[in-house]
Amino acid sequence: MGVFWLAIDTENNCSSYLELKHRQVVAQGWKKLGDLASFNLFYPNHKDLFKQNIKALGDIGNGNKIWWHRDECPSVMWNLMKLKTGDLVVALEGEKVMGIAEMPSDSLASYRFDSGFEYAHTVGFGVKWVDWNEKNTFKFAPLIKRPFGIKNLKKERDSVIKAWEDYKNKK
Repeated sequence: MGVFWLAIDTENNCSSYLELKHRQVVAQGWKKLGDLASFNLFYPNHKDLFKQNIKALGDIGNGNKIWWHRDECPSVMWNLMKLKTGDLVVALEGEKVMGIAEMPSDSLASYRFDSGFEYAHTVGFGVKWVDWNEKNTFKFAPLIKRPFGIKNLKKERDSVIKAWEDYKNKK
């Protein structure tokens, strides 16, 4: 089972945990990349080609200017596409843990581009976000550096899995 951070950009009014919860999705921004449905052809064996194409789309979408997410965005989009059924996603706004969800389906099978939102690259329709409650679970250690986009959660991985299992057993 994979466990991932999902950093949500609220500083630039891109999205929020409540928006993703209402939409019942896991999502990422960079709407200017356009629809990436055909990119499933690259996964899982052509990571470098996938990332090169994301960089090119980002440059085009931003008027061929140097794209400030040039190096991070391709990795984030790769991570979005590799989410699998049963993976856990922990949503953050800044350094605050907001919620947790279990992926109901693989990203590749559920990817959809929703141009009505800045966080347009969506996966896992029917995601049931559960508000994080430190009283009933545990507190995270302070984050040294806020994650960018979607990234493997390493340090607290086992604690998150245990908290999720405890939550499911209480239901």
